[in-house]
Amino acid sequence: MSWAAIRYRDFYDLPRIFITSYNGRQYLFDCPFDDEQDDYPDSYRVYQLPALAEQDLQGSWEQLPARAGSFLGVIPVAKVQFDPTRRERVNTAVFRELIAQPEPPHCPRRLNQW
Repeated sequence: MSWAAIRYRDFYDLPRIFITSYNGRQYLFDCPFDDEQDDYPDSYRVYQLPALAEQDLQGSWEQLPARAGSFLGVIPVAKVQFDPTRRERVNTAVFRELIAQPEPPHCPRRLNQW
């Protein structure tokens, strides 16, 4: 089992927005509060991030999705395995599983719509 360190903001039962790296690339997992449902959704929106400076990560991360290089797709929160504290690491198996999926012709790589 392989783990990647995470850096997170908003925590409610688990990180609701976090950044992690895999194979030299940074990814943003975002699960913002849904005012209409008055709850958090059961999935993360996943983005690939460009290289960010430390000052880019200061303060609110609300605008990070808008700064992402690309939107990759949606993945259920249940498919993301955290360390026992849910605050330090994420299991990289989710990336291996996603990368193993064939990319459709003429389509940018997207995460499966589990």
